[in-house]
Amino acid sequence: MGSGMMQQEGSTAMTDQLYTTHDISRLLQVDPSTVSKWIDRGILMAFRTPGGHRRVRSADLRTFLITHQMPVPEELGSGTVRLLVVDDERAVLDAIKRAFKPYAAQVELQTTTSGVEALLLVSEQKPHGMIIDLNMPDIDGLEVCRRIRARKQMEGVRLITMTSLHSPDVVEQSKQAGALACLAKPLDVQQVLELFRVPLALSAKR
Repeated sequence: MGSGMMQQEGSTAMTDQLYTTHDISRLLQVDPSTVSKWIDRGILMAFRTPGGHRRVRSADLRTFLITHQMPVPEELGSGTVRLLVVDDERAVLDAIKRAFKPYAAQVELQTTTSGVEALLLVSEQKPHGMIIDLNMPDIDGLEVCRRIRARKQMEGVRLITMTSLHSPDVVEQSKQAGALACLAKPLDVQQVLELFRVPLALSAKR
């Protein structure tokens, strides 16, 4: 396909702010040790600075709160999970948007037909995650994953690949490239919601 085209539904993503465990404890009115336990258990994504201090991105904190059906403070902005979907076939993107329509209150979709444009958008929009077709003409999905994983500031973005030629080998290649999972096409929305920790009880509300 020709040059990439991008469509976004919903508001423009906010620039991620970084929070300390004490910031989060004040914001959520919980003890700092509780925040540390969430991080240690792996249910709240965080990273360490060169000095060893923990930091949590606002996008990851929003996702955590949505997952555990906790109120999202106004300071954190929208409580939706932002996904960037990449596929060179417009018909596929349209089908995915229709499939996600019942979950519009929980998931904000952005789409592009270009792997190259996706690499630009992930830096600008900072989505919670990306769903990437493996077979694209400009740059394949595995290479998109590798390039994103090479960026330290993008380590919190969850990557999922998708393909109509699903096999154990393809799944393994995707994981080696940095993807969380590889899903078969046509995409199963419920699988995506589970992978991005969107609570099914919430997403089922119409």
